[in-house]
Amino acid sequence: MRPDYLDSLDIAKQDEPEPEPDLKNLLTNWLDYQRRTFRRKLRDLDVEAIARKAIPPVELSVLGLIRHMTQMEHVYLSWGLGGGDRVMVYGDDDFEGGSPGTLETDLALYLEEVEKADRAIAALPSLESEGLGHGRSLQAVLIKMVQEYAQHNGQAHMLRYAALGEVIR
Repeated sequence: MRPDYLDSLDIAKQDEPEPEPDLKNLLTNWLDYQRRTFRRKLRDLDVEAIARKAIPPVELSVLGLIRHMTQMEHVYLSWGLGGGDRVMVYGDDDFEGGSPGTLETDLALYLEEVEKADRAIAALPSLESEGLGHGRSLQAVLIKMVQEYAQHNGQAHMLRYAALGEVIR
């Protein structure tokens, strides 16, 4: 059985962003697209399937990816761009440690980090603006995060199919 907090996620299919001349808008639209794609990987999965390391000998689960992306959102975007305290919630091995019992909290932390990241992105006036935490440009960080999501969306895609035991598109 799927808990309500999973069914309340926005996982509607979304078209790829249309090309546009404003590069900041284009990159933030691609980031949004990749984030939604990432959340779509949770559809049809129950809590146990999300936490399952479904492709032996690979020690990776969709939950591990959620925890990893929480830290990537923090390091590159919310702290990286916005400054403040850098907090590594999951330590050095963010792919590990989750369980069906931690999923609700882990998912809430991820969604909270995305909200903070969006505020940090919006606060920077241009792609050349440097992050207050890591000092990297907004442009470099947006490109990095689109790449990070693309990589882990592919992994989540395969883990989802393996956890389901069938291909459900």
